[in-house]
Amino acid sequence: MARPEVAGVKLATLYDAMACQDAIAAIHAGGGLAITGEDRMFGPSLMWGADAALVGIAAAATHVSRQLMRTWFAKDAAGFLAASERLERLADATFRAPMDGYVQRMLWVAEREGILPSRSAYDPHGGRLAAQERAKVHAAYDETA
Repeated sequence: MARPEVAGVKLATLYDAMACQDAIAAIHAGGGLAITGEDRMFGPSLMWGADAALVGIAAAATHVSRQLMRTWFAKDAAGFLAASERLERLADATFRAPMDGYVQRMLWVAEREGILPSRSAYDPHGGRLAAQERAKVHAAYDETA
């Protein structure tokens, strides 16, 4: 944050809540904007002080990501908690081991949302995932409505 051309830092620690909190504090101490990239700690990272978000889960499932941000900045605690719970269930189904499968899982989210046709919801470079994962991702997406 000491560099004049840096306005903020995007953080994505994936599973380390303490590192996320420490990073937000360090970014703020340096006078910067803390931008969360925490798909699995999206709601909590806002509560810990993140100022903005740049998260993979918002590439699809934009409605629940948008609702989370709107309710947070509107100080709507009940709405925020509900959106955070829905988003976390989807993030749990999507951002999990094996992590190289998250691209395929996000393609399935985009497929379920109607952004991509089924024939295009395929990551040719990712690892093969168990057949039941597609149904799990689709079910988690359906719960976000």
